Amino acid sequence: MNNKFSEILNVIKKSDRILITGHTSPDGDAIGSGLALLLALNKLNESLRNETEEKGEIYLDKTLRFILDDKTPKNLKFLTHSILIEEFENYNSKYEFDLMICLDSGNFDRIGRVGELKGKNTKVINIDHHISNDRFGDYNYVGDLSSTSEILFDFIKEAKISLDHGIAESIYTGIVNDTGNFKHSNTTKKVFRTASQLLEHGVEPDQIIKNFFDTKSMAKLKLTGKVLSDFKFVDNQKLVYYYMSEEEITKLGASKDDTSGLGELLLSYEDASVSLFLKEEKGHIKGSFRSKYDVDVNALAGLLGGGGHIKAAGFKTDKSSDEILDIIIKNMSLGGK
Repeated sequence: MNNKFSEILNVIKKSDRILITGHTSPDGDAIGSGLALLLALNKLNESLRNETEEKGEIYLDKTLRFILDDKTPKNLKFLTHSILIEEFENYNSKYEFDLMICLDSGNFDRIGRVGELKGKNTKVINIDHHISNDRFGDYNYVGDLSSTSEILFDFIKEAKISLDHGIAESIYTGIVNDTGNFKHSNTTKKVFRTASQLLEHGVEPDQIIKNFFDTKSMAKLKLTGKVLSDFKFVDNQKLVYYYMSEEEITKLGASKDDTSGLGELLLSYEDASVSLFLKEEKGHIKGSFRSKYDVDVNALAGLLGGGGHIKAAGFKTDKSSDEILDIIIKNMSLGGK
């Protein structure tokens, strides 16, 4: 059962020190929803201050922080307010947060080291759109929508917080991230209605697409060429995959950001039904599934402790690439092949 938006808003209003966070290796939805919420709560803070001072009472401003385990990806630094995002590595305050709001994260571990900032008395709000979410919060809202950013749009509207360019730009970026710029099956009529309302606040879709999708580093292009040249295909399972070692990433001078989107690229192979991009990172392997047609990759990712959506899911494991592939190939029928 979901908590009502009104319940979540009431918890926020009663909290003085609020931490907003999202998953490690943040994408456009984690960052878009987080920035949108930070900007919206700043507006709420101002409104509460005005209401209190009109009554002749003293109002103590809320402390609002948006902290992520990783750096902001280069292709998201164009967002007007991205400078407000803090990196865990540089965070040094000692106070305990009253409230932690976790966005776009299927389980608490997904927020990485930021989880260390949860104190004994810290309440947790969990807002997400992944069907595999384990509802780890004290308050939960897990919606079957295109993105966490779309959920945040609905929350902000219901809270009667006015949209502005910064909020709208952030939400729009989150939506285009998770809908693949409105090409995936999660693009509903409601998504288009939401996008239309965001455009009324000065969002420029061409600028977002140019910065977010169409600006790539040399290392990213080299990685892309390597993947397209050397990918493997399991014909009887219609599975296209590529394993990229940490050594390979380092050799090409690439960063973590540069590997994003390669799973979707693999899925464009005409004979593939499922793509799997594996990359080695600090002794673990991270996997990213994408699916065409009716293969449920959320079920396949679950075999390795991960999850996500029916057509897009991921996992992190200590198993070798050979072990991972053996498990997946033997269990493709689990996904409904």
